[in-house]
Amino acid sequence: MEATPDIELRGQRARWRIEPQIPDEIRAELAGESVMLAHLLYCRGFTTAEQIRAFLAGGTISHDPFLLPDMDAAVERIATAIERGERVAVYGDFDCDGITSAVVLVETLRALGGEPIPYLPSREDGHGLHPEGLAALSDQGATLVVTADCGVSAIEEVRVARGMGMDVVVTDHHEVRADLSLPDCPVVNPTRHDSEYPCRHLCGVGVAFKLVQALSRRMPGRVDPDSLLDLVALGTVADVASLVDENRSLVIRGLDRLRSTRRPGLLALFEVAGVDPARIDPISVSFYLAPRINAANRMASPQLAYDLITAGDPAEAMRLAHRLSAHNQERQLLVAETLQGITAQLGDPETVAGEIRAGRRPPLLIVVGTWPAGISGLLAAKLVDAYGVPAFAGTDAGAGTISVSARGVPGVHIDELIERCEAALPAGLFLGYGGHASAGGFRIEAAKLPQARELLAEQSTASIRIDEIGAALTIDAEVGLRRLTLDAARRVRSLAPFGMGFPEPLFLTRGARLKRLSARQDSAHVKLTLQQGDGLIDGIYFNATDEFRRLPIWSALDVVYHLQIDQWQGLQKPQACIRDWRESSQV
Repeated sequence: MEATPDIELRGQRARWRIEPQIPDEIRAELAGESVMLAHLLYCRGFTTAEQIRAFLAGGTISHDPFLLPDMDAAVERIATAIERGERVAVYGDFDCDGITSAVVLVETLRALGGEPIPYLPSREDGHGLHPEGLAALSDQGATLVVTADCGVSAIEEVRVARGMGMDVVVTDHHEVRADLSLPDCPVVNPTRHDSEYPCRHLCGVGVAFKLVQALSRRMPGRVDPDSLLDLVALGTVADVASLVDENRSLVIRGLDRLRSTRRPGLLALFEVAGVDPARIDPISVSFYLAPRINAANRMASPQLAYDLITAGDPAEAMRLAHRLSAHNQERQLLVAETLQGITAQLGDPETVAGEIRAGRRPPLLIVVGTWPAGISGLLAAKLVDAYGVPAFAGTDAGAGTISVSARGVPGVHIDELIERCEAALPAGLFLGYGGHASAGGFRIEAAKLPQARELLAEQSTASIRIDEIGAALTIDAEVGLRRLTLDAARRVRSLAPFGMGFPEPLFLTRGARLKRLSARQDSAHVKLTLQQGDGLIDGIYFNATDEFRRLPIWSALDVVYHLQIDQWQGLQKPQACIRDWRESSQV
């Protein structure tokens, strides 16, 4: 690694912030360890030699499930229901995390001898418990409802369920209400203010898995929690949960299970998505598997995804996988077309950033249209990527209401932003709301939307630092191309899996020459070769800009990239995956 001060630069699409080097005193304590790996871990929040050494030593992190609040009460109520032969319902959510959470609990209850009733709300129903769904479960004889990835704010709904003669056990990971009130039932949730659970970042399927672990202790020999880890990894990565602490261990172990899974539904999904099971990683899940599962609720019904995951017949699984893939293609086209229209109205990112800095617009984006509600979250996420500020995308939900999905940026908690708006009015503002730090949403009467815009503008202006707006890339180190050996790439990849909270390392090289550029007209990607003195590396640039495609050979460039390994016909070599660039003043 080159000695680079902690500075900011500007690339074609983002600000570049270079991390400071690991302090000399920590390096000295880690004598014998890789300096590069120690630095990369230091940049990811491992700020002591002890923490870095423990990470490099490996090992599984698995906290006692009974440290979660109300776990004892939840286990006892479920075990009693099983022993008495009660009908237990599992009330899930419609996204990948909610669906995998529901499957985990349904399979567990069956293994314990129960006959659970699975229930998934539609996106039109909205997140959380609904009286209509509870009534349907009551009509089927349910006396206990166990939620999966929902319910932490369902105070009135739990009261309704009890009025129908049903008890409720909540398993959730979303933030509690601003006033810290909880439903009157066991609430297993690591984000509770009174929670002492060491890993606050579990997602819905992670909480469900911990419940399974606890049940396996209470009723030993009937269920193997580890057999569910393939679903835990799928849901955790899909929900963009932080890959730290216990989440990291769950995903590592779960990816191993995914690579050897025998579930016909997942095998069909791999084949249709073009994913090699032996090479499944968080990128495979994030870009190829989870989008197809989520396409069910965005473009059709979440039941399609549930049926695929639980399918026992390979032929039926393949049919469902093809249906989900078709829905995903439809979703991709719709998002691209809608986003093009939105960005044309908003203006280019630099212009928008300039208006925000000048105080002519608040440091967030709010767009409302007539697109399907299922793509609002995707639109918000893409707006965040393009403009670098929190984004809210809403659409007509019928009956005079607007459904809004939001995505945040580092340092801005979407759930807190929404809660402050709700608390600003004595009678509240929203018909319903929820979420966590990076994502959330609300439903609101259309007539109150202007008021919501005004309050969101006020709250964002008061809490978001103007000097940090715009897309940004955090660079781990500046390196010369001669340092990019296959051994270096292997060392970097040894830190995988990468994801939220543990990003893939980014490197900067300045003054590299563009030796080769291969840009096909029928592909959005280009292949290239960079040279710097005696250093040489091949690279790839996904979704390369037209400006990059037109660069003349031997152009001098500063490039930001991930260091990866290219495998072809059994051979391996280092490869630079370009994230951003600019013309270089260094020659």
